[in-house]
Amino acid sequence: VPVAMWHPVDGEAMPASSSTGTSGSPTGGGRTALLPFLGSPASGDDSVVTYNHRISVKKIGELLAGWDFLPSFARSDFALRPTLSADRVVSGSDSIPLPRSGPVVLLAHGYLGSRFDLSHLAEELAAQGFIVCSAEYPESLAASYPRTQGLDRTVITNRLLDTLRHEWNVEARGYGIVGHSLGCGTVINTGDDGWARVCIAGMPSQRNSPALFISSVNDGAVSLGRIRGALGSDYVLLDEGKVRDETALLSKLPSKSALIFDRPDAPNHISFLAEGTNDAMIQLLSPLLPVAQSLGIPVLDFDKYQKSRDSRQTAEVVIPLVTSYLKQIMAVP
Repeated sequence: VPVAMWHPVDGEAMPASSSTGTSGSPTGGGRTALLPFLGSPASGDDSVVTYNHRISVKKIGELLAGWDFLPSFARSDFALRPTLSADRVVSGSDSIPLPRSGPVVLLAHGYLGSRFDLSHLAEELAAQGFIVCSAEYPESLAASYPRTQGLDRTVITNRLLDTLRHEWNVEARGYGIVGHSLGCGTVINTGDDGWARVCIAGMPSQRNSPALFISSVNDGAVSLGRIRGALGSDYVLLDEGKVRDETALLSKLPSKSALIFDRPDAPNHISFLAEGTNDAMIQLLSPLLPVAQSLGIPVLDFDKYQKSRDSRQTAEVVIPLVTSYLKQIMAVP
């Protein structure tokens, strides 16, 4: 099972005063190391860091339309560049050891998602001192391994945590988990009530633990109408305008916080994902969109994103908020 991993280099983390620039790319001096596979550090030219991303049309056809006739070679590979500047991300190798300890955050992608869906968030968290892991779950569009009975999200997540503790000898100074869409179910079901939880474009956590919920009125896959009843009265609604104010994020956020984008050009379901993974989908799947729509196949807001192309604009709000929230809840300096 492939797992992407990001961590600070030599314990370097950004100063607390660093911020996100207008381009959506975080600024600051921290460096992030990437180890793209569980137990198998990257090799090759460390000067060029890419994410080995795959989109399997066969897998998409199977999960969305029930088609089992597409050939396995109906896929495409992409070398995605990190969101951070090239001088701030290096490829993991034996010469870059894992931190012995640190705050650990897991990322959980959604249905037909990718372990790189939230790579832009992972890079920023690692640059702020977090150790971040993102597993490829069986519903991934990459189809890196066959779906096997008994190999589900819970088994994979527990194996990853066990590997961190006992094989990589990483001592976690607190745990957090961030999920998108279906990944919010993984967020809710993982860990005890001491974990910090972030649910994006999915169901909110109703557990008795700190939680941040992020949604949008323009989400056509997981609509607000489906989740409003699940958003408990203990959540404090945040104002997008105030969240955009960097000084507001330095003040203490409520342990149960919710941000709902409520404007005509609000994000859609996949606006929350990294620009590189969305661009790859646009490049490969745009010609197939009319066919999917004519057959009534769910497109998970791909049609909306094809017009909005707003990953970077969405990240300008979401990444500083999630980073600040996790730092506060997990007591990361």
